[in-house]
Amino acid sequence: MKVILYMAQTINGIIARNNYDEDFLSHENWKVFLGLTKEMDCFIVGRKTYEEVKKWKEYNFDKIKATKIIISNNPDFKLNKGYTLASSPEDALKKASKLGFKKILLSGGGTINSAFMKDSLVDEIIINVEPFVLGNGIRIFSQENFESKLRLLDVKRLKSGIIQLRYKIIK
Repeated sequence: MKVILYMAQTINGIIARNNYDEDFLSHENWKVFLGLTKEMDCFIVGRKTYEEVKKWKEYNFDKIKATKIIISNNPDFKLNKGYTLASSPEDALKKASKLGFKKILLSGGGTINSAFMKDSLVDEIIINVEPFVLGNGIRIFSQENFESKLRLLDVKRLKSGIIQLRYKIIK
């Protein structure tokens, strides 16, 4: 199974403000995310991301026609209809595999992204670098003990000044 991590971030690696607000990210990032969900038909996020996106009016996971897997340590965590609960990255991938998926989109927060990276479960990374700097906030990866060597596959300049970087994880 191929796992592709997709994230939009500032040039200094911030994916959200400390209050989880992503108001500095452009609409184009959401369009890229929607395109990737159509291509793969299954995506994984963490509980915090799920809870934050539920609050948004314009952007919402409920409207996406794809299998949506949410990772939470709480086995009693309540999800809206149309979502699947997983207890760990491995559990999420096992559930996706049972459903027949060969490619998975990961777009979790820093904690989930780090958990997948730490367990060597990511195959590619797509980063949309927004032309914005934010001095404080939630980083693309939480501070964990892992490292990965990457090979650059592609660089694109998107309409709104976003630079999209695509990397392969060298395993």
